[in-house]
Amino acid sequence: MNDAQKLWWEQAKSDHDVFVLLRRAGVHECHMLHYLQMAAEKISKAYLWRSGTAPPRSHVGLMPFLQALLSRGLGRKERQRIAEIFDYARPEDMAAWVRQVSPLAHELQNLTPDLSNNGPNTEYPWPREKPAHCPALHSFALWARLRDAEPGRKLVKFLAKAIQRFEQFA
Repeated sequence: MNDAQKLWWEQAKSDHDVFVLLRRAGVHECHMLHYLQMAAEKISKAYLWRSGTAPPRSHVGLMPFLQALLSRGLGRKERQRIAEIFDYARPEDMAAWVRQVSPLAHELQNLTPDLSNNGPNTEYPWPREKPAHCPALHSFALWARLRDAEPGRKLVKFLAKAIQRFEQFA
């Protein structure tokens, strides 16, 4: 693990800790989703820093991270090792899971104001030019899917594992 990875990982841990606290406190969905999105982005960037080169400066990170974990360039043995870190018997099982949760992962990473296309986001009222909605009063369908449906719960658990076990696959 290089120095940049350590810094991004530390921030991911902190953001995830805040997500857990907010979830226990039962605050507005926007705040929980905001910290979950930030934790996901930062653990993703921590992994993507492994090359020693900065990942693109954007909020997009979760999908490139999931794809990088499954990259054929890693070799079969390394993909097997990573799959086992995340409790999958085979890389193919992990790849099937990634395909299943990709829509949720895209939706989570796209909650940022710059990626939300002037629609629901976790930070600012929208639409920008004529605000009619605010995050604190909005019921995010994504939160219900992350909380209540198996694929969503697995994505939330995966992110926690990625943060907790980062040293094993960094």
